Amino acid sequence: MVEQVAERVRRYILDGSNQDLQRLLGVSQMSAEMARTAFRRVGVQEGWRAIDCGCGPIGCLAVMAEMLGPGARILGVDFNKAAVQQAREVTTSLGLSNVEVIEGDIHELDPATLGGPFDLAYSRLFLMHQPDPVRTLRHIADLLRPGGLLVAQEALRTPPPRSHPDVAALADYWALAHRLLERAGIPQGAVEDLPRYGREAGFEVVDVNGYFTTLDPEVGFELHASTVAAAAERAIQSGVATERQLDDLMLSLRAAKREHEWVTSPFCLDLTLRKPMSV
Repeated sequence: MVEQVAERVRRYILDGSNQDLQRLLGVSQMSAEMARTAFRRVGVQEGWRAIDCGCGPIGCLAVMAEMLGPGARILGVDFNKAAVQQAREVTTSLGLSNVEVIEGDIHELDPATLGGPFDLAYSRLFLMHQPDPVRTLRHIADLLRPGGLLVAQEALRTPPPRSHPDVAALADYWALAHRLLERAGIPQGAVEDLPRYGREAGFEVVDVNGYFTTLDPEVGFELHASTVAAAAERAIQSGVATERQLDDLMLSLRAAKREHEWVTSPFCLDLTLRKPMSV
């Protein structure tokens, strides 16, 4: 089952025509094994109800579908209408019959209308975009049963992605991304402080880990450059960077594909939180 789903995702990525869809699907594929590892560690069980918060065009939905089995109920939520439509197309193409995707704001969802409460919630590169992480975590907790788990895999500010040989454009791009987050009102240290935010939101901290993935340079540098491209309009509008600076940065990242042995993903905090049984 795992190999079949993973192969279907890989084929879908290769067949995709939308550049940003391909980027987000690539991020999903890059992070899939780390999600599997986290789910094994927390002991997920077949038939669980699970929710992917901010799923984008695929998120962790394929991994949840393969690990929780056909009897599970898996819900993907995203506030972006286009992303939801893409996710529905992807899940249909992949034959993920136990997955549903809805448009909505995680802060406004009613668990009673969603088929909840859920046994498992998941976030990847979602909490790092929230201006009030405690508020967001409280709303996620409301969607979980007592004893339910949240697995959060979120990118740290430092260290930046690395490569061999080292390339300065990686650090420049990662610093730019975080300047853009700060300009959008995201608190500094939003990911680094997630364990504390989790406790403030009423969770118990179960486990704190970290990971990065080493990528083939052809794939990895293109993913990093595509991330710059996806953020370019906001970066220019907010004054974080000029069009020329962004073009130069993307050019440097893409040029590195030909000169480097490997490149990494961002370093991510891998956090498991539990809603107390007494709640």
